[in-house]
Amino acid sequence: MNVKRALLLLIILTLGYATHASHIIGGEMSYKYISRSGDNLTYQVTLKLFRICGSEGNNSNVAPLPDAVYFAIFSKVDNASYGAPVRVPRASKDEKHVTQVDPCIVNPPDVCFQIGIYVQTITVPVSPMGYTVSFQSCCRDNTIDNIIDTRDPNNEQNRPGNGATYFTELPGENGQLTNSSPTFTKDEAVLVCANKKFTYDFSATDIDKDQIVYSFCDAYGGGQTTPQGGIPPAAVAPPYSTVPYKSPYSGSSPLGAGANIDPQTGIISGIAPGPGKYVLTVCASEYRNGVLLGIHRKDFHLNVTTCVKLVVASMPDKYNDCSGYTITFLNNSTEGKPYEWDFGDGDTMYTNSVDPIQHTYAREGTYNVKLWVDRYSNCGDSATATAYVYPLLHPNVNFSGLCSNTTTTFTNTSTTSSATDNINYYRWDFGVETSEDDTSLLKNPRFQYPAPGNYQVVLQLKTERGCERFDTSDLIIYDKPPLATTPDTLLCYLNSIQLHAESLVDGNVVNGTYTWAPSYNINNANTANPTIFPRLDTAYTVTFTDGTGCINSKRVAIDVRDKLIVTAMADSVVCTGDEVNLHALADGNYPLTWYDSTNTVIGTGAVVATVPPGPSSTYRVRGDLGDCFAEDKVALKVVDPPVAYAGEDTTICYGEQLTLNASGGTYYQWTPTATLTSPRSATTVARPTDTTAYVVTVTDVLGCPKPISDTVLVSVVPPVPAFAGNDTIAILNRPFPLKATGGVKYVWTPVDGLNNPNIDTPVTTINHDITYTVTVYTEEGCSGTDDIKVRFIAGPDIYVPTGFSPNGDGQNDIFRPLPVGIVQMDFFRVYDRWGKLMYSTTKYLQGWNGYFNGSPAAVGTYVWVVQGKNINNETVQRKGTVTLVR
Repeated sequence: MNVKRALLLLIILTLGYATHASHIIGGEMSYKYISRSGDNLTYQVTLKLFRICGSEGNNSNVAPLPDAVYFAIFSKVDNASYGAPVRVPRASKDEKHVTQVDPCIVNPPDVCFQIGIYVQTITVPVSPMGYTVSFQSCCRDNTIDNIIDTRDPNNEQNRPGNGATYFTELPGENGQLTNSSPTFTKDEAVLVCANKKFTYDFSATDIDKDQIVYSFCDAYGGGQTTPQGGIPPAAVAPPYSTVPYKSPYSGSSPLGAGANIDPQTGIISGIAPGPGKYVLTVCASEYRNGVLLGIHRKDFHLNVTTCVKLVVASMPDKYNDCSGYTITFLNNSTEGKPYEWDFGDGDTMYTNSVDPIQHTYAREGTYNVKLWVDRYSNCGDSATATAYVYPLLHPNVNFSGLCSNTTTTFTNTSTTSSATDNINYYRWDFGVETSEDDTSLLKNPRFQYPAPGNYQVVLQLKTERGCERFDTSDLIIYDKPPLATTPDTLLCYLNSIQLHAESLVDGNVVNGTYTWAPSYNINNANTANPTIFPRLDTAYTVTFTDGTGCINSKRVAIDVRDKLIVTAMADSVVCTGDEVNLHALADGNYPLTWYDSTNTVIGTGAVVATVPPGPSSTYRVRGDLGDCFAEDKVALKVVDPPVAYAGEDTTICYGEQLTLNASGGTYYQWTPTATLTSPRSATTVARPTDTTAYVVTVTDVLGCPKPISDTVLVSVVPPVPAFAGNDTIAILNRPFPLKATGGVKYVWTPVDGLNNPNIDTPVTTINHDITYTVTVYTEEGCSGTDDIKVRFIAGPDIYVPTGFSPNGDGQNDIFRPLPVGIVQMDFFRVYDRWGKLMYSTTKYLQGWNGYFNGSPAAVGTYVWVVQGKNINNETVQRKGTVTLVR
């Protein structure tokens, strides 16, 4: 579902942090007359503090409402303190949540704030001017959008930023001593869509029934940071300073120009501001019999958030260009819903599309159009618009006098074809951005532009019936009229040419007069298009004068030729089949045409591409200027390129070399060169270590300069992986099979004891230690050798040495068992004399290096045990001790 987004204005008091008490987001202080005893007056003073909702405690960054506050009392005669500040405990705490939320808002935010009430009875003597009772708290949220942040981030203790002062003024003898102040009673959490119409009841009551006049007013700053105990310090003496507002906001316009307060009802209404936080203070001025008794105030913050409505109906609120009886209505509503249109003339339409809708009215008139979106659901919405149908309102503007030395006259011939409507309003904006005096309400105004330049002129038309249209013209004001002429040109002395001059502004011809000079060989010299026929080089100058006397001139140079010079490229030798760029130089900008030997045109211009046929070709180039011309020729000899030959592909064994032989030219270059002895010779020796493609590039001296290449691939057989097997121990007096790998043919030497020396798996019956060498051949005939040492010992058995010396000298460094006739090693383990396992393996011929956990083992005696299976599948186990020495 695609839903339209709107912004909400939360009329709540916004966020803060504990150390600066910015969790306190508003306040109101009021008084109520209680009694009089002699010259002493008793009043009940009440402070309301507003706090954002949030968890409290040591783990919360939102400080709780103070358990107590200080009321500071000051005489209004001299602002001196009256007694010590009074510590006032909190009387009550309440929490407000929004109670009325549009059910069609998706996931509405929780609007919540707390109210703490502090009440104290204060008795003061009668005073000529009365008293001020104050409370201060620091600091306001530093992200508020309509006031300037005065906080110093590097010195917040001494410059914590804007605070808040809430106070009430007790009356003096010059007032009504028994008066009680008004009190604001609408402490409700309210949700309002930002940038939308809203109302908020901010009215107050007065128990004395006095008249109350409401207004926006300045908020006050002040206050010190709250100490660890959580009770804000007592207020300082008045006067108090107001907070600094950001433009365009002010105390009298805290929400911008779109929101106002009704002075009689106290209802705030209008268009809510955009996203952000705002300080707002409302003053309730109390009058009795026309006399001002006092001003009561309430300070609070506004927080703007975002919400989403399920269905929003939206379209322009009026269609008044009066361009015809057919109106195109735009639907900017939530997509994917049913839409119902009422065009105000009795016609309706139902659709599921938000595409523009066209409707044609039968007669002139003003029509009220309504659009319903999802009309019959609980969250349906509607929008209205006014359609003005009084066609045809047609703007039409002409202007004259475009030179900056004169006044421009604007002629307005706009009309309306409606029989019941008339144009009754004209407003011109002449487009001078640096001036505020560039407008006119006259139908046909005159205006003097301050300087040459491009200006956008806008005419606004309105009619009696409500039609409105704009016409925009791009105006060029010049100090010299624009002038375009024939460019400098060549002319054959046998010919004439017609010159041309023109003055255009934005595609419109500027009227004026033309004069050409000199008068040498020219006809119609006082027109825009004279004809000239000079016999010598001549520069003609045209002077244009517009209707206001602005003048401009331009010069046209005529280069007169009695002969032309065309030079073709030099004769040359080219290669058979190659494309050649024929090129020629002319002594002027006139056309060139190329011809082959059959007089056929092959191209035009200074450069022409062609493939010349052999064995030779001749081309002619001709330059023409009117009745003058010139020619030149170029001859090309066509020669075959060399025929390069690098030899046949071949194969060699690893480590071998071969001789490469090339032919077909005079000069040779082989690449790559790293494995060649003579890369610049036709014959060279190659010693590649891997398969290599050798490229020879051949050139000759017969005339074709093109190098020709050929490639020979030399495949190198990798080194033969001859393997005779690992050196081993065999059982004395038993046949022992050998096994070689790596090729397709095998030859063993010596042949002593072998049943067949020419196979890969011969069997030896020799009874003494011997080393056999096998030569292995590949299919390509390459060979490699390997040998195997066979030691014969009586068995089957497992032989284990009695000592070893792991000192790194290469002798007896590893303690390992020697299995003879053992086909499977079950385990080999070594223990110290306390039974700790020092080493273990199941791998054949693996052993202990004398280290344990990365450190050398101690010199001494160790116990070993080894077990395996012999060739008869019998388990063989041996145990013993070994001495480790270093």
